Amino acid sequence: MEYKILLIEDQKDIREAIKSFLTREGYDVIDTESGERGLELFHLYKFHLVLLDIMLPNISGEEVMKDIRKESDVPIIIISSLSDETFQLSAYAERADDYVVKPFSMNILAYKVSSMLRRVYAQEADVVVYEGIRLVVNNYEVYYNSKPVTLTAKEFELLQTMLLTKGKIYTREELIDIIWGYSYLGDTRTIDMHIKNLRKKFFPELISTVKGVGYRIERF
Repeated sequence: MEYKILLIEDQKDIREAIKSFLTREGYDVIDTESGERGLELFHLYKFHLVLLDIMLPNISGEEVMKDIRKESDVPIIIISSLSDETFQLSAYAERADDYVVKPFSMNILAYKVSSMLRRVYAQEADVVVYEGIRLVVNNYEVYYNSKPVTLTAKEFELLQTMLLTKGKIYTREELIDIIWGYSYLGDTRTIDMHIKNLRKKFFPELISTVKGVGYRIERF
């Protein structure tokens, strides 16, 4: 599934940096600097997530969120320089799903976006099809060229994570946190072994190695 993100941010440098980073992560990002245009775009396309600045000219981010919430439960992550607890609690009261304070790490923002999308949409994806692979989401069923393939639980979860976010580069540490959890104390090289096994069970080009960074499944 290709996720479409609406980014509403009036600071040009921040908006362009976020869009560039998330696009490299494999997302389809449509951006605007104004709340008015943001609402127009929201009604033109189906978005899977909204990144919304609170401090916008003319129509505030809170007003934009209220309008969106009248008709949609789409996940909304607030990005704001307002760090006071009162502002954050107010945003959550208006049904924001998360709140990120500027300045922030792009990696942290991308992780929050990825986690939110997986949590909200993994069940809706139902089936992922890719280069002869057919994976039934969260059901531990996978087929290759119409034949069932036996995977361990961790192999399935690794493959599912990467198929649902095609184009995203994962470090070993990120995959360990997602699949094994933060409490895992083993060697991160276990990721290499699991990826090697997946390549053997499907085809060598399934998972690409990004030298010095990590792994990804290409978006063909």
